[in-house]
Amino acid sequence: MKHIILLFCILFSFTLHANDTTYYEQHATGWHWYEDPVTEEEPDKTPAAPSDPIERMNAVKATIQRALNKAVIEPTHDNVKAYLNLQNQLMAQSGKFSNIWKEILLENPSLDYSLIHPTNNIARQVESDQENLKEEAAIHALGKESGLFFFYRSSCPYCKQFAPIVKRFAERFSIPVIPITTDGISLPEFPNSYINQGQTETFHVTVEPSLFAVNPYTHQVYPVSYGLMSEADLKKRILDIATRFKGNTA
Repeated sequence: MKHIILLFCILFSFTLHANDTTYYEQHATGWHWYEDPVTEEEPDKTPAAPSDPIERMNAVKATIQRALNKAVIEPTHDNVKAYLNLQNQLMAQSGKFSNIWKEILLENPSLDYSLIHPTNNIARQVESDQENLKEEAAIHALGKESGLFFFYRSSCPYCKQFAPIVKRFAERFSIPVIPITTDGISLPEFPNSYINQGQTETFHVTVEPSLFAVNPYTHQVYPVSYGLMSEADLKKRILDIATRFKGNTA
């Protein structure tokens, strides 16, 4: 009786799947009729590396900064080692960049900024010497066409300090000086000074010492200094005026 019931169950099972063609096409499952469903592979969710160089560099900086922060806050061997590895990788990359930079400059000298504006001490000294020669030539040229009007007062301490500077500068560049004393007393550097006879009003002199550059051919007048000035600053100011004179007479 039990065998009949078992056969009936098997027959009933065949009847249920008679119209199911896939049932007979499947491999035998035996008594283990349950199978785990096939899981689909999830797509890779790892974000793609940025293609923009700025974004990539920012990402590198952020990674290194994150590693540094972690190493400082949690100074374990692994954390410090991880930071040093990242730092060394960045230094190696910088080294590659530097080497290629040098190769490019050797292949393309026109791109080498240091050839136009030297950076090493010897070349900079040569450049400075050449620049000084040009500046002095420009000031000498100014002295051939122009002169200086020097207004001072004998009791003025600033005038006493400025007088030898003006005299030394004028002699160095062969620039004629017309010294004018506003109180009628000459300073030792300019014993043959002119006494003011209205020139202060003409030049609108309100302070002593005052220095003016005058071109007698074009009647151009440029204030050089109101008050005391060092010889280096005087040279810069005269050079600027020399450039203006040259531009106006061209």
